[in-house]
Amino acid sequence: MKQIPLYSIVIFPDPEQIMLIKSYKQLLKKNIGWFGSVNSDAHITLINFENEFLFHLYINQIRQFCRTIIPKKVVFKTFESFGTSTFYIAPDKTSQFYLDKIIVDLHNYLNFKINNTHAHLTIARSLDSYRIKSAFKLFSKTEINFEFLCDSIYVRKFNELNQQYSDIIEKIDFFK
Repeated sequence: MKQIPLYSIVIFPDPEQIMLIKSYKQLLKKNIGWFGSVNSDAHITLINFENEFLFHLYINQIRQFCRTIIPKKVVFKTFESFGTSTFYIAPDKTSQFYLDKIIVDLHNYLNFKINNTHAHLTIARSLDSYRIKSAFKLFSKTEINFEFLCDSIYVRKFNELNQQYSDIIEKIDFFK
């Protein structure tokens, strides 16, 4: 079984958007049953660290990197999927470029290899083709227009008790 990273560095949408996505997840769960990420808060993952040592080795560099990022409004407008496994909310093209650049530049800044990137807000993971089709049908009349100022990242620590990244241990602002 794959080890769950101890730390996850993420971007959060606005609190109201997090709550709305949580309601989407619960509605979907009522319609298709349990799925991966049903209990996780909406976020965009930038990078994960497997253990305490690696996190502490790189956190100061991450703080320095954040000083170089200019905050920008990002927009999420459509429901999309990665094949038949992941249902998500996608950013518009300009926001996609901005967010993907942050991810790639952070990896490069830390000298980490990155295989691919596609910033998104996951609704559901570990689906099959039937459940992906059901998700698209369920949300076919739902309009999405999430806008928020992307001006910081958050450091989340995995909580063994609730099996979620529920412990927010630091907020790091951009361009300060």
